[in-house]
Amino acid sequence: MSRITVVTALRLESRAVLAALARPRRIRSVSGPSWAGTAGANHVTIVQGGVGPEAARRAAAALAADSDVILSIGFAGGLAPWLAPGDLVLPAVVLWEEGELVRRYAVHDAVLGQVDAALQSELGWRPTRGDLFSSPTVLAATAAKRRAAERYGAIAVEMEAAALAAYAAERGVTFVALRAILDPADLSLEGLPPGLAASWAARVRLVAIPSVWPLLAMLRRHVAVAAAALTRGARVVLPALRPP
Repeated sequence: MSRITVVTALRLESRAVLAALARPRRIRSVSGPSWAGTAGANHVTIVQGGVGPEAARRAAAALAADSDVILSIGFAGGLAPWLAPGDLVLPAVVLWEEGELVRRYAVHDAVLGQVDAALQSELGWRPTRGDLFSSPTVLAATAAKRRAAERYGAIAVEMEAAALAAYAAERGVTFVALRAILDPADLSLEGLPPGLAASWAARVRLVAIPSVWPLLAMLRRHVAVAAAALTRGARVVLPALRPP
């Protein structure tokens, strides 16, 4: 049996993982909304830490000390032009820029092999491999996504995985990330107000911005596709994960 801690940022991501667990239940946690359940023989704890690297660091600091595996799971933006909403990305390396230094957090080859083999065996396809860039800010513009792809050689972007990878590396805990593409590289999110994921006030403002309604309708469809992909992936990956 492995003890797996799954860290999400959004309620929608948490729901996608909860759908993959047996007997999930809400638990008390200082890290944020949290649940516990099982996946095969593995015990799984889900912590919804919030959006961004600072939220991920706070969540990591409060994680249970007895975790065997930390899994960063959720949505990501596509940087590679061939990635479409719902595609699963299994990064071998998570990248984080600190000043002039780009830190690289490598995922253990044996863990990558476990995930790859499980998805191939159960679903008949493999996730896309490539580097994942953890950004301190949302990359909303297509030009910003293009610059990140060129600068880091990454195929997808999100905001929390590097902080969790750093925490795992400091403590000698196995780390892995699994991300579902939400917004492809050619989709601009510039029309959306900041803080949309976490702020009701930001969502209310959308009522007065009819120009973004088509984008919201598209994102709603993308969210459904990406969340379904996360659930399918989690149902396969969570029972299969073992520390190397």
